[in-house]
Amino acid sequence: MMVNMKNTWKVNADADRQRLDVFLAGKTGISRSQAAKSIKNCEVTVNGKKASVHKFLNTGDKVVLLEGETIDSAGKKHDIPEPAHHETPYLKVIDETDDFIVLDKQHGVMVHPDDKQESGTLVDALVEHYPKIAKIGEDPQRPGIMHRLDKEVSGLMVVAKKQDAFDDLKKQFAEHSVDKKYLALVQGTMSQDEGDIKFRIARSSSKGRMAARPVHEEQGKAAWTHYKVVKRFRNATLLELSIFSGRTHQIRAHLLALGHPVMGDNLYTVRGTRYAVRNRAPRLMLQCIHLGFKDPATGEDREYDLPPVPEFAAVMAKLKPPSV
Repeated sequence: MMVNMKNTWKVNADADRQRLDVFLAGKTGISRSQAAKSIKNCEVTVNGKKASVHKFLNTGDKVVLLEGETIDSAGKKHDIPEPAHHETPYLKVIDETDDFIVLDKQHGVMVHPDDKQESGTLVDALVEHYPKIAKIGEDPQRPGIMHRLDKEVSGLMVVAKKQDAFDDLKKQFAEHSVDKKYLALVQGTMSQDEGDIKFRIARSSSKGRMAARPVHEEQGKAAWTHYKVVKRFRNATLLELSIFSGRTHQIRAHLLALGHPVMGDNLYTVRGTRYAVRNRAPRLMLQCIHLGFKDPATGEDREYDLPPVPEFAAVMAKLKPPSV
């Protein structure tokens, strides 16, 4: 690859742990947004490899800015397609201290970047509003984040603003002492008013999702979801759920395995069921409505609650009362 040496830098100790877009803006004089665009357009490499906007640099790293196009070893130019642009989401702050922020994450917002979406995440909004948070935590892609909600799920999240707070909150999550409650509107009529779901959670080999496995199997990780019926409808049930483990897509996979997938779920669903057409929903009907934890600075109990999003009332208004 042919490279202009003026656009090549070696990271020194002063720039150690600096974010790539910040480093590039400082070296070139362009804005951070322009630097981010160059990175997303595959015009920047770190140690010869494509890098993301959120990459944090280490002393000795080699950063190269290619001028507008990439050129392979044969001298052939390659056009780079414009990546999808995602607007930085709005931060709906419920509470804030010197140590943490409690947020109401909106439906449709990714918590952190992945291979499919590198921008427009909750992390982008956090770093934009709280630059110091960029160095908090263990993973530069997930600064301050010790738990997450699926993109389609809305509700309460806590994010650490200091490393001590991150370590303390992470321990609380690991010990399952954090109280999380969810509201879900599911397909079908639950046979019991209350119960536990303890299917193991494993990655599905065929459908790009998680799969629930019997408790006695060795495949997957142990998972525990408790449910309680809040209200019944004909062919639908409103549930309050508590989780005592934090597996990926746990609630959605558990409810599907129980035969009562969450309404509006396009991934964890059974095609062609008698409820699918009748009980359509405008979004995934799953929301984290309660979050409780110990304040990492004072040890005091912190409790937060949200009302159901309006979509719950709108969908339930169209449902019929249960059959006698």
